Amino acid sequence: MLSKFLRRKFRPIKRWLKNRQFVLLTITILFCVGLIIYAIYIDKKRLTVDPSTYTPLLSLIARAESNDNYNAYFGNAANKSTDFTRMSIAEVLQWQAAYIKQGNASSAVGRYQLLNTTLSGLVQQHGINTNQKFDKTTQDDLAIALLERRGAVDYVNKELTREQFAANLAKEWAGLPKVTGNNPNDSYYASDGLNKARVAVDEVLKAIEPIRPK
Repeated sequence: MLSKFLRRKFRPIKRWLKNRQFVLLTITILFCVGLIIYAIYIDKKRLTVDPSTYTPLLSLIARAESNDNYNAYFGNAANKSTDFTRMSIAEVLQWQAAYIKQGNASSAVGRYQLLNTTLSGLVQQHGINTNQKFDKTTQDDLAIALLERRGAVDYVNKELTREQFAANLAKEWAGLPKVTGNNPNDSYYASDGLNKARVAVDEVLKAIEPIRPK
């Protein structure tokens, strides 16, 4: 009798608990769906960069890194004998591997002095065909991908200040000054004995200024 009595008494509680679990699960699912929808909405609302407005910044980086030479490589910014712009990306990666194997300190090549690790990372991230030529257009496009990786889109959406964006760029290109912190005119990699900033802080900030959304 007692067991029947307890079952009758606890039956509403069990039903309540089951219903409560169902309600909580439903609320959790709806909340997650809402977050996904909101994230998609916000992403679509975000501004993108007008690529033509990158030109001053790309030109400054090129001056700092390679003296504006698409065929530059580490140790020979004035190179004219090796034409990287006629090579495929795969051939450039092979050249870089061989150059490092010879005992050279850096594999940087091209107008923006891309390291082999940077180049291969961009290939994987963006699904780039390595048979594509490492020509001027490709080099510029790869540099823009790095600008956006370092916060160009965040900058035009006012999620980064100009100084914060400039400081991020200094982590990508050793020829740029670090902008913030102690000795802001120094390269972020000044302590490695290989690199130094070749342009001033105000030049970087001025080159960033024209960047605009579409």
